[in-house]
Amino acid sequence: MQNKISLKEVEHIAELAKIGLIKEEKEKFSEELSNILEYIEQLKEIDAKNIKPVSQVTGLVNVVREDVAENCNENTRKKIIANFPEEKEGYVKVKQVM
Repeated sequence: MQNKISLKEVEHIAELAKIGLIKEEKEKFSEELSNILEYIEQLKEIDAKNIKPVSQVTGLVNVVREDVAENCNENTRKKIIANFPEEKEGYVKVKQVM
């Protein structure tokens, strides 16, 4: 069986990823990537028209507490704020997260 991913393609992918590979690794990845593509081709043959999409199957839900400031000792709060490079009006000043 001929690999779907050639050694030249593996070399190109490795170059894009800035990964140095020896000859044996190139051959190994050529075979492994080809096997993955072959498996994907098998999956394409499955009739999944009547199967509903599922994002997760465990029934778990994300449990997050409310973002509420908790009371802490004033001395402890001052020590925490003193460890940060910037402070504004008694709060730690950080870069905007966006």
